[in-house]
Amino acid sequence: MKNILLKVENLAKAFTPGEMVWQNVNFDLAQGDFLYILGGSGAGKSSLLRTVASFEQPTSGQVYCQGVNFQNSSNADLMRSRKRISFIPQNLGLIPDLTLRDHIELTQLSLPLMDRVDHGTMQNYLQLMGLKDKWNKPVATFSGGEKQRVAILRALCKKCDLLIADEPTGAQDFEMTWKLMDLFVKLNLSGTTMLLATHDLEMVRRLRKRCAILRDGTFKVEERV
Repeated sequence: MKNILLKVENLAKAFTPGEMVWQNVNFDLAQGDFLYILGGSGAGKSSLLRTVASFEQPTSGQVYCQGVNFQNSSNADLMRSRKRISFIPQNLGLIPDLTLRDHIELTQLSLPLMDRVDHGTMQNYLQLMGLKDKWNKPVATFSGGEKQRVAILRALCKKCDLLIADEPTGAQDFEMTWKLMDLFVKLNLSGTTMLLATHDLEMVRRLRKRCAILRDGTFKVEERV
């Protein structure tokens, strides 16, 4: 039996009292699992992922990651759990005047050496994402798709047990979308647990993994789509 890495129990979120964005969210992820969250624009995917990753508090319910209760833990325990989680946000949070190199090196400086992805792996990621010749250029000069790939690189520059990705291919063309999805699948096969939000039903159909549907505030896990 696989060890449960992430456990979500009865999670609910309301930005306005009495008006739930989503509720009754329940699921488990074991090490090496892959779960899509499929939903349209405005369904609440981003707020759900941010809550699962502990960047937002739920209105009710609990999230456990590696045995740590995110709603009832010390800052030290919370930070230890976050070190093994990588998050690719939809709101990229890049600093325009900084170069790609600056973004990656600043992220890695916050990590112990043992938690950093090695130089060769980073070079492979840069090559795959078509960003090798952009290393010393400010991200203000990048296209929307390139900026999104910077955010992906920033998440992948540290070793993690759980990768949470919010629409990580939303700004990519067809070819780059499938290069990135191939990379995510390879990471998953190597043991990284994946939680990926998307509105792309075709992606879910082509890469048949377990899927949860988020619609009208309800959350339902399907085995396959």
